[in-house]
Amino acid sequence: MKTTIKKTFIDVQKEEEWLNEQGQNGLMLIGYYGGKYEFEDVSPAKYQYKIDLLAYTGSKKKEYLAFLEQTGISVVAEYGGRVYLRKNAADGPLDMYTERKEAAKQMGKRYSHFFAIGIPQLMLGIIMLVQTLYYVKPEGVPFYITIVIDAGLMISGIIFIIMGIQKHRKYAMPKEDMDIWE
Repeated sequence: MKTTIKKTFIDVQKEEEWLNEQGQNGLMLIGYYGGKYEFEDVSPAKYQYKIDLLAYTGSKKKEYLAFLEQTGISVVAEYGGRVYLRKNAADGPLDMYTERKEAAKQMGKRYSHFFAIGIPQLMLGIIMLVQTLYYVKPEGVPFYITIVIDAGLMISGIIFIIMGIQKHRKYAMPKEDMDIWE
Protein backbone atom coordinates (compact mmCIF):
# COMPACT_ATOMS: atom_id res chain seq x y z
CA MET A 1 0.00 0.00 0.00
CA LYS A 2 1.37 3.43 -0.94
CA THR A 3 1.19 6.38 1.41
CA THR A 4 1.98 10.01 0.67
CA ILE A 5 2.98 12.28 3.55
CA LYS A 6 3.41 16.02 3.13
CA LYS A 7 5.93 17.39 5.60
CA THR A 8 8.49 20.18 5.61
CA PHE A 9 11.82 20.30 7.42
CA ILE A 10 14.35 23.08 7.89
CA ASP A 11 16.78 20.82 9.73
CA VAL A 12 18.31 18.06 7.58
CA GLN A 13 19.22 16.04 10.69
CA LYS A 14 15.60 16.04 11.91
CA GLU A 15 14.41 15.02 8.44
CA GLU A 16 16.86 12.13 8.42
CA GLU A 17 15.77 11.04 11.92
CA TRP A 18 12.11 11.14 10.86
CA LEU A 19 12.84 9.08 7.74
CA ASN A 20 14.65 6.50 9.85
CA GLU A 21 11.64 6.29 12.20
CA GLN A 22 9.45 5.59 9.17
CA GLY A 23 11.94 2.95 8.00
CA GLN A 24 11.85 1.23 11.40
CA ASN A 25 8.05 1.07 11.03
CA GLY A 26 8.41 -0.83 7.74
CA LEU A 27 7.83 2.10 5.39
CA MET A 28 10.09 2.16 2.32
CA LEU A 29 10.64 5.59 0.78
CA ILE A 30 10.01 5.32 -2.95
CA GLY A 31 9.90 8.99 -3.91
CA TYR A 32 10.26 12.57 -2.76
CA TYR A 33 9.41 15.85 -4.43
CA GLY A 34 8.70 19.27 -2.93
CA GLY A 35 7.84 18.19 0.60
CA LYS A 36 5.85 15.11 -0.44
CA TYR A 37 7.25 11.79 0.73
CA GLU A 38 5.90 8.68 -0.95
CA PHE A 39 6.21 5.46 1.04
CA GLU A 40 5.30 1.86 0.45
CA ASP A 41 4.46 -0.43 3.37
CA VAL A 42 6.87 -3.38 3.26
CA SER A 43 6.56 -4.65 6.86
CA PRO A 44 8.36 -6.50 8.46
CA ALA A 45 11.37 -5.21 6.46
CA LYS A 46 13.16 -2.22 7.98
CA TYR A 47 15.10 0.46 6.15
CA GLN A 48 17.77 3.03 7.00
CA TYR A 49 17.96 6.41 5.32
CA LYS A 50 20.63 9.06 4.80
CA ILE A 51 20.43 12.42 3.17
CA ASP A 52 23.60 13.33 1.32
CA LEU A 53 24.57 16.78 0.07
CA LEU A 54 26.84 16.01 -2.83
CA ALA A 55 29.90 17.99 -3.79
CA TYR A 56 29.92 16.40 -7.23
CA THR A 57 28.24 17.44 -10.46
CA GLY A 58 27.96 16.00 -13.93
CA SER A 59 29.76 12.74 -14.69
CA LYS A 60 31.44 12.55 -11.26
CA LYS A 61 28.01 12.68 -9.63
CA LYS A 62 26.73 9.86 -11.87
CA GLU A 63 29.81 7.77 -11.10
CA TYR A 64 29.41 8.35 -7.35
CA LEU A 65 25.71 7.43 -7.39
CA ALA A 66 26.48 4.32 -9.47
CA PHE A 67 29.14 3.36 -6.91
CA LEU A 68 26.59 3.72 -4.10
CA GLU A 69 24.16 1.47 -6.01
CA GLN A 70 26.90 -1.17 -6.29
CA THR A 71 27.42 -1.13 -2.53
CA GLY A 72 23.74 -1.85 -1.85
CA ILE A 73 22.64 1.73 -1.20
CA SER A 74 19.62 2.76 -3.28
CA VAL A 75 19.26 6.30 -4.57
CA VAL A 76 15.59 7.05 -3.94
CA ALA A 77 15.33 10.69 -5.01
CA GLU A 78 17.27 13.86 -5.74
CA TYR A 79 15.77 17.20 -4.87
CA GLY A 80 17.11 20.63 -3.95
CA GLY A 81 20.75 19.53 -3.82
CA ARG A 82 19.89 16.61 -1.56
CA VAL A 83 20.15 12.94 -2.42
CA TYR A 84 17.86 10.60 -0.50
CA LEU A 85 19.52 7.23 0.07
CA ARG A 86 18.04 3.96 1.35
CA LYS A 87 19.47 0.68 2.55
CA ASN A 88 17.78 -2.40 3.97
CA ALA A 89 18.64 -2.64 7.68
CA ALA A 90 19.26 -6.39 7.28
CA ASP A 91 22.20 -5.60 4.96
CA GLY A 92 24.16 -3.80 7.68
CA PRO A 93 24.54 -0.18 8.80
CA LEU A 94 24.29 2.73 6.38
CA ASP A 95 27.61 4.48 7.04
CA MET A 96 28.54 7.10 4.51
CA TYR A 97 31.61 8.97 5.72
CA THR A 98 34.57 7.18 7.23
CA GLU A 99 37.07 10.06 7.21
CA ARG A 100 36.88 12.82 9.80
CA LYS A 101 37.33 15.60 7.24
CA GLU A 102 34.52 14.30 5.02
CA ALA A 103 32.15 13.89 7.98
CA ALA A 104 32.91 17.43 9.18
CA LYS A 105 32.46 18.82 5.66
CA GLN A 106 29.06 17.12 5.35
CA MET A 107 27.89 18.60 8.66
CA GLY A 108 29.03 22.04 7.53
CA LYS A 109 27.01 21.72 4.32
CA ARG A 110 23.89 20.63 6.18
CA TYR A 111 23.59 23.91 8.03
CA SER A 112 25.18 26.41 5.66
CA HIS A 113 21.74 27.44 4.36
CA PHE A 114 21.00 29.10 7.71
CA PHE A 115 24.00 31.38 7.17
CA ALA A 116 23.21 31.85 3.47
CA ILE A 117 19.80 33.22 4.44
CA GLY A 118 20.69 34.99 7.70
CA ILE A 119 23.73 37.02 6.63
CA PRO A 120 22.10 38.66 3.57
CA GLN A 121 18.94 39.41 5.57
CA LEU A 122 20.94 41.04 8.34
CA MET A 123 22.99 43.07 5.86
CA LEU A 124 19.89 44.13 3.90
CA GLY A 125 18.17 45.19 7.11
CA ILE A 126 21.16 47.28 8.18
CA ILE A 127 21.51 48.92 4.76
CA MET A 128 17.79 49.68 4.56
CA LEU A 129 17.79 51.09 8.11
CA VAL A 130 20.71 53.40 7.32
CA GLN A 131 19.01 54.51 4.09
CA THR A 132 15.72 55.09 5.89
CA LEU A 133 17.33 57.17 8.61
CA TYR A 134 19.30 59.17 6.06
CA TYR A 135 16.66 59.81 3.37
CA VAL A 136 13.21 59.57 4.96
CA LYS A 137 11.87 62.34 7.16
CA PRO A 138 11.33 60.99 10.68
CA GLU A 139 7.64 61.79 10.78
CA GLY A 140 4.46 59.99 9.85
CA VAL A 141 3.42 56.40 9.45
CA PRO A 142 5.61 55.51 6.40
CA PHE A 143 8.76 56.24 8.39
CA TYR A 144 7.74 53.96 11.27
CA ILE A 145 6.53 51.17 8.96
CA THR A 146 9.86 51.24 7.15
CA ILE A 147 11.76 51.15 10.47
CA VAL A 148 9.71 48.13 11.58
CA ILE A 149 10.41 46.30 8.28
CA ASP A 150 14.13 47.07 8.53
CA ALA A 151 14.25 45.88 12.14
CA GLY A 152 12.29 42.74 11.17
CA LEU A 153 14.85 41.89 8.50
CA MET A 154 17.70 42.37 10.94
CA ILE A 155 16.01 40.29 13.64
CA SER A 156 15.17 37.44 11.26
CA GLY A 157 18.74 37.50 9.94
CA ILE A 158 20.09 37.25 13.48
CA ILE A 159 17.69 34.39 14.25
CA PHE A 160 18.86 32.42 11.19
CA ILE A 161 22.52 32.97 12.08
CA ILE A 162 21.93 31.88 15.69
CA MET A 163 20.00 28.79 14.49
CA GLY A 164 22.88 27.89 12.18
CA ILE A 165 25.42 28.22 14.98
CA GLN A 166 23.27 26.16 17.36
CA LYS A 167 22.67 23.39 14.81
CA HIS A 168 26.33 23.28 13.90
CA ARG A 169 27.35 22.98 17.55
CA LYS A 170 24.64 20.42 18.33
CA TYR A 171 25.45 18.05 15.48
CA ALA A 172 29.18 18.67 15.05
CA MET A 173 31.47 15.85 15.98
CA PRO A 174 32.58 16.11 19.62
CA LYS A 175 36.24 16.94 20.22
CA GLU A 176 36.82 13.54 21.84
CA ASP A 177 35.58 11.74 18.71
CA MET A 178 37.71 13.93 16.44
CA ASP A 179 40.81 12.89 18.40
CA ILE A 180 39.95 9.24 17.80
CA TRP A 181 39.96 9.76 14.01
CA GLU A 182 43.42 11.28 13.96
